[in-house]
Amino acid sequence: MKTVEDYRPGYPRFTALIATHDLYFISRRFSKLRARLLLLKQDRLVVLERQLEEADQAEGCPLFLARRRSDVNPTREALLAEIESRLADYDCFLEKTHRTLSYDRAKSRDVLSLRNWVDGTACLARNESEYLEERDLITLGTTQDNALSFIQDWIEDRLMYWYSGYRQRPLHDISTDSNVYAYSGSLIRRTAKALLLVLLASSLLAPAIVCNFVNNMKARVIVVVIATVSFLVLLSALTKSKSMELAVAGATYATVLVVFLSNVNSSYP
Repeated sequence: MKTVEDYRPGYPRFTALIATHDLYFISRRFSKLRARLLLLKQDRLVVLERQLEEADQAEGCPLFLARRRSDVNPTREALLAEIESRLADYDCFLEKTHRTLSYDRAKSRDVLSLRNWVDGTACLARNESEYLEERDLITLGTTQDNALSFIQDWIEDRLMYWYSGYRQRPLHDISTDSNVYAYSGSLIRRTAKALLLVLLASSLLAPAIVCNFVNNMKARVIVVVIATVSFLVLLSALTKSKSMELAVAGATYATVLVVFLSNVNSSYP
């Protein structure tokens, strides 16, 4: 298996590094340029629209406006042909821009990793790696589970800073550079899954356990409120949930706790 350092310095080595991780497929969105082009294309259509309206108003033969097959006005025919061409181009550009805007923003962690690698290896010309300094960076890679990805990154960062032998562990075979941490094993993913399950189980069971040992009704209500708010904060931090999804999740969670609270309360004499 080839390592990153097996490729010649320059773009061959840099692209080999990018190919090791989907989220390293980072590029610029060029939002300002897209906005400029979109406005120009839109304005050209606005001008053509007005010219078409003026041609219709200046038409001396009403039949030409009521019967397309009889319309022999060359000005209107030329305008409609140009409008069709420019409108097709405008629609195509709209779709491409919409697709580009839907890509996820590049994580600062991944951008910093590439930036540090370029600065440390000097494999690319400075002016050709400056794109990593821009703010409109997107990634073509996607994460199936944002919560799991967040915990994985957190675990790997802790291992890099606190475990000196982490780089010497097996499955760091993507690069021979001691400063490059590119783990290809599944240990971190399994650990992240276990930690995520512990977090979820704790958020679901902890308030029920606390309420079981608290006899005061007001204290139980406070526990339910704190647990629901904490659950929503955790959910919003680890996932990309929409407002309505958070509302539904919070309502469901609170309902379960209230039902449990009422059952516990009824069991006391």
